[in-house]
Amino acid sequence: MNGIFSYLFSYSGMASLGLILAAGCAAYLAVRERLSYPELLCILSGSLIPLYAGAKLFGILSLGLYRLSIGRPLDWSLVSNSGIVFYGGMLGYLLSTRVLISRYILYKRSSSWGLVALVIPLFHGFARLGCYFGHCCYGIPMDGAFWGHFFEHRLPVQLMEAGFNLGLFGVLLWLYLRRRPMRGRLVRVYLLSYALFRFGIEFFRGDAVRGSLGPLSFSQWVSVLILLGLGLHYILRRRKNP
Repeated sequence: MNGIFSYLFSYSGMASLGLILAAGCAAYLAVRERLSYPELLCILSGSLIPLYAGAKLFGILSLGLYRLSIGRPLDWSLVSNSGIVFYGGMLGYLLSTRVLISRYILYKRSSSWGLVALVIPLFHGFARLGCYFGHCCYGIPMDGAFWGHFFEHRLPVQLMEAGFNLGLFGVLLWLYLRRRPMRGRLVRVYLLSYALFRFGIEFFRGDAVRGSLGPLSFSQWVSVLILLGLGLHYILRRRKNP
């Protein structure tokens, strides 16, 4: 029993729980909306390889920036020593789903595309809980008896991000169920919301190994690029459909 609880309250355990819940939520909504199982299978598993590749690539880039910032040379050990970065996995998943899968299976199916937006923050919320239990992705040092007793003198940014993601999942789920015309735009709503939040929360992260470029961290630059991309997309759509 202790082994089960030890696994559950770890990064792997929480991430696995998040994956199961995300898959269950998508399956329930697929049945409710009478979507085909091939569509659901593509949403959940069709982009796993690009997801991991993107997460690993961003991990290599962020570790490379960190090594450059402390004067260490870049070598092939970056590949083996780097971790995975959520932003890279998310973008790899979304890009491959949109470009490869949606062209053939999810084409003009706003219900299917809306499910993509739902499963990401649900999984991510539990994964961030795993970060807290695994003592990674920690926040800046904090003083005080309360912080020291509960959070090891660190701002619990993992719990803050977990709460944000689970709350965002609730909002997206409500929009999916109650605002049908919004389904095709849920991915953009998710990207806008998360990019703004991630840009702000990064100021309170305390793990310098994430890497930085100038005054901003690697993830903050990614957030800026996402926001610029969304802004450009909005402008082009308005010009096309005035």
